Parts: sequence; structure tokens; C-alpha cells
Amino acid sequence: MRRALRTLAVGLAALSVGTAGCGSDSPPPTAPAVDISQLDVGSYATAPREIGKPGLDRARVSEGQRLASFVPLPMDIDPRFTIQSGSDTSTTLAFIESVYTLLLSADDFRARTPGFIAGFYSLGYSDKDILIATSLENIVLLFSDQQAAELAATALAEAVAAKNGSSEPVSLNKHHDALAFRKPGTPELISFRATGQYVIYTTIQDEAKKLLGTADLPGMVDLAEKSIDTVGTRLREFRPTPLDKLTDIPLDRDGMLGRSLPRPNEDGWRNPPGLYDRTGALHMSDHPVSDKKLFEEAGVDWMANYAGNVYRAANPKGAQLIREGHSTLSKLKRRIDSPKNLPDARCDEFRAKDIFVPRFHCVASYDRYTAEVWSDQLIDVHQRISAQYAILTKAK
Repeated sequence: MRRALRTLAVGLAALSVGTAGCGSDSPPPTAPAVDISQLDVGSYATAPREIGKPGLDRARVSEGQRLASFVPLPMDIDPRFTIQSGSDTSTTLAFIESVYTLLLSADDFRARTPGFIAGFYSLGYSDKDILIATSLENIVLLFSDQQAAELAATALAEAVAAKNGSSEPVSLNKHHDALAFRKPGTPELISFRATGQYVIYTTIQDEAKKLLGTADLPGMVDLAEKSIDTVGTRLREFRPTPLDKLTDIPLDRDGMLGRSLPRPNEDGWRNPPGLYDRTGALHMSDHPVSDKKLFEEAGVDWMANYAGNVYRAANPKGAQLIREGHSTLSKLKRRIDSPKNLPDARCDEFRAKDIFVPRFHCVASYDRYTAEVWSDQLIDVHQRISAQYAILTKAK
């Protein structure tokens, strides 16, 4: 089961990066004229909205989402880990309660983590078939101070190791202060290390070796040390917001969240709106290698995530590059009709049965923005992309 697709918590973020790539000296391609009044939008909203000031919990999640830009992608730690499962909008990577992989209830987590502010979750696989893949998971937990982080690392390590049955201590040569364990004789290693205001929780599992009944402990130790080093180095660039200033940080930037399509009530269990910079957005990508190149070429600076994703490129040409890149077909996808009166949208159907992959998907661009939505119902995905397009045309 893809742990990244389980509902882990609540999330939204904000951080800035400069735009790059995709020069503006060429005139943008001419798109077909669209009469917004003729689009079938169902009951979805069609107007942009103002995003209000956050409460404390919402602001904490925003701080966790801001961490997205400072937690390395799995493939940036080790080039094997290029497989992610992030594009389904149920994915939540920032959290303020216990995440599923910690195996602790919310109450148990709170009791062991006084001073906890927010966290961020990252997961990558070495193979599309996760039943034979090696997985690398990192969770970064931000605390109010170094002492709180150190106490939490010990408390969490003891609890998670006991829950997980990892009774064999493991020494990490480069990080003697890390608390690492594994199940005896198995290809699975967990590690907790406090560094400054953070706790870095790393999990490594090799499903192929598990099937064979073998384990490579030195290899897991080397990977854990490399992962801890890479994550720790990037975290030095993060500047945590003082707790008493969290609610002063705006949730929106340049109206990006205001341009995103609100999720319907029946999808309320999914993650709330989130704002990611270019680096953070790659954590939400199913294809981080190609998207990294695409986002650079298109000049993506922000992605808003709600009922779908809205990307902002450097210019209209960049937005169309994203539309074309994210509508590429594969062996398991076939092209389907665009919504009525929105011929410029690109839609497809996923033809395999997979409970983690929505059946229908549409992408459309307007000006320097590209919208992307998913649904298991054809009429719904058409209405979503039509409503999202209408919002983009009305936003200033």
C-alpha cells in the first residue's frame, strides 16, 4: 500500500523562489476563444476568493508545508528513489498530528512530543512495483527548541521501535547520537536523530530482500547516514517562524490559493489547500525527474493545491508547456473528449484498476496558469476543469 497516499494529516504552505527559464520574447500561442457562460461547471464555484488570516493550527500546518522546500526529494538523496505517488490530491505531506507511519495515536504522539509545531513527510521508491522496491522515507518534525527535540527523539524512538517490533539496536557510525533499530534479521531500519530544533525520522525498507529472507545491514546503515546528512544540511537553510508570529504569516501569495478550485464537501476528508514553491511542488509529483526539468523550463514558481493543482509559469508559453507535459499519454492512458465548450483542455482516462489512481484527469492552461484536476467520474472531471478555468479567467 502506498503510504504517501494515506491521509496523514492537514497541510498548507508558503515560501518564495525566483522564476526561471522560458523567455518572454516569443508571442504566446493563440488558444481557442472560450465563452465562460457556456461551460458546464455543475455546482462548483467559478469565482476567485480572498484567503483570510489563519488560526493557530492552520498556521502550524502552513509552517509544516513551508518545510517542503527544505526537505530533499528522495531522488536528491539517492538517485534510485525516483518513484513517488503524490499527484492525487488526497496526499497530505505536512502534519500537526501523528502521521500514519509513526504507528502512534494522536494522543500518544502529543504526550511524547511537547513543543511540537509541525512536520513534513517524504517518501520515494526505487521501483514502480512497490512490492519489490526499496523505500526511503524521511519525516522532519519541527519543535519549539533544541531540548524539546532531543526529548521527543528519545520518546518517539522507544515507542515506535516497540510498536514496530524493532528490538535490535543499530549503530550509525557517522551519527552516534542517532537512535536506530531494526527487526532482527530483516531488511528494515528505522532511525531518529535530533538536530537543533528538528527530529529526523528515517525509515528504509527493502521489499525484494524481505521476500528472499535476506538483509544488507551495512547498505541500510550507509543509506541512513547519507539521508540524515542530506536532510540535515538542507534544514540549516530553513528559518522557523517564531510560534507567536505564526498567525501573522499570510496563507496566500499573489492570489494563488484564491485561484484554486475549492473542494466539494464530500471531499472534505482530503487535505486542505496548500501553497508550494517549485521545489515543494516536486514532492507532490508522480514524475519528479521529468517534472523537475519541466518546471525549470516553464519557469514555475508556485503551485496551489486544493480540488486540483494550479501552476504558475513564467508566461503563457510556459503554462502551455506544463499542459502538454502533464497530458502526455502512456500505455495505461487513453485520450478522451475535452469538456464541452473547452476544446483546449487535454483529458485522459486511466485504463487499469488502481484504487490509488483516479480514473479521469484533465489539464488546461490560461494565460500563465495551468490547472490540473482528477476524478473517478467523467462528468465531474469535466466540471472541475471547466470551473477551474472560469476562476482563472476572472482572477486579477
